[in-house]
Amino acid sequence: MVVFTYLLSRDLVETLERKFGFSLNTNLREDVKRLEQLFISDFQRYVPSNVEYTCVEAQNISDQIASRLIEVRSPIVSLDRVYIPRAQEFLEVTRQTNQQTGEVKIAERPGAPSLKKQIERIRKYKTIALADVGAFEGVTLLDICDLLSQQGINVDELILGISSNDANKKLNGYRKVSALNLFDFYEWIELRDLFGIDGRNIGIKDDRREFIPYWENLCKWASIPTESREEVETLCKGFNSQLIGKLWQEGYDLSRIGRPVKYLGNK
Repeated sequence: MVVFTYLLSRDLVETLERKFGFSLNTNLREDVKRLEQLFISDFQRYVPSNVEYTCVEAQNISDQIASRLIEVRSPIVSLDRVYIPRAQEFLEVTRQTNQQTGEVKIAERPGAPSLKKQIERIRKYKTIALADVGAFEGVTLLDICDLLSQQGINVDELILGISSNDANKKLNGYRKVSALNLFDFYEWIELRDLFGIDGRNIGIKDDRREFIPYWENLCKWASIPTESREEVETLCKGFNSQLIGKLWQEGYDLSRIGRPVKYLGNK
């Protein structure tokens, strides 16, 4: 019998430091970790009792990936600065969401050079290893591999910190894959998305990154039952207020996080 897992990644500190460039002091780091733990405890009541509720530390996953990358001979291209902050090159790619329809396409991360320019920079390597935090379905990674292949760049290995068993099988049909932690997913969410400091990327408007927090579409994006949607939305927004309040009190530049916006499509 397959036991499905609802996985949460504890990644707030790493996101604030590596994605937004904040230098957190020891006390603030501990405060953020406490907020994570409180949220994880409160959130569990909304996960079905027949599903395994599991949390992983982003730093542990990052360390596992780093240890595996030592053995890789090809130049390493990282798809995620939060989990893989050291690599020969970075490909700043994201799944960009249409705010009106929810339609998703592959695009450069907000503020990054165009994908064309990024890939031109990487073309000096004929063969690379691609490292990413993980794969839920594997479709996006296959699309990225195809995009690179069209430009004469061979991806000879994928290194993933986390993967579903289904994605691992799918990807292994096309590429060599090293998946360090395998699950049968009910759902996998990074806490930064539930805390509203990240989410579905929209793009840049008025020189600021815009994104849709997951509380805008919890049923589809976080597998929350319809009857619990409002409660979980309130929970997420409450913890967002606490986190943003702590950062504001310490004088951090909150504009680096970007602007959360409403989702205007069907929920």
